[in-house]
Amino acid sequence: MRKLESRDFFLISRSHWFAEKMIDASPFSSLEDAISFARQLWFKESRIQSWLDAFSGHSHLFRAIRYAPGSMMREMLHWDRKYRAKFGFEFITSTETWLSQEILDEVKVRYENTLVVELDIAAREEFKLIEHGLERLWERLARSQIQEASVETGEVVPDSVEKEAVVSSDNSEEADSAGQKGSMLSYDLNKTPDENEYPYSGMSPDKKNAWHLSMWATRYLNP
Repeated sequence: MRKLESRDFFLISRSHWFAEKMIDASPFSSLEDAISFARQLWFKESRIQSWLDAFSGHSHLFRAIRYAPGSMMREMLHWDRKYRAKFGFEFITSTETWLSQEILDEVKVRYENTLVVELDIAAREEFKLIEHGLERLWERLARSQIQEASVETGEVVPDSVEKEAVVSSDNSEEADSAGQKGSMLSYDLNKTPDENEYPYSGMSPDKKNAWHLSMWATRYLNP
């Protein structure tokens, strides 16, 4: 398989750091090799800021509104804003966007999570999307190689390469900015999640959650 290029990763991850690492490590011997490397990179070496960069490339709730009945659209918009205001990043799910009711139910449940729990869930959902993106990329490159080989031998092969659309996000920058301040204030975004013991080193999980709640209540909730 040929060495990957920047354009190969545009639809897979909006994290430039992650994409550059994948490009530097290519070519991979197999799809399984690429996914294994990506998994190690994503969960063990990526800084939180790289996760947030990747999250920013999606707007699953907003896109799902297109498939929702009129009675549900207002509710989905409400939860889109509510989720971003609490956690500071886009709601990430591997659920198909046309399953609007399932996505709405999912965001309601996940909204009750603490930041620590939700950041982990979002990262795992994002990696499912990365994995699917790698699978599609591998199929596209394989088809391209078959076509190139056919041209050399004089065979005619139908062009079956699918065009992939880049979906723009009509997000509210103001809501995102406010949410980012509120929900990510306790993290050093230049560190991996495992390195982020600051500012509550030694705390139990319950005390960490209580610390988050008290910080948010003090600084961001209306009296």
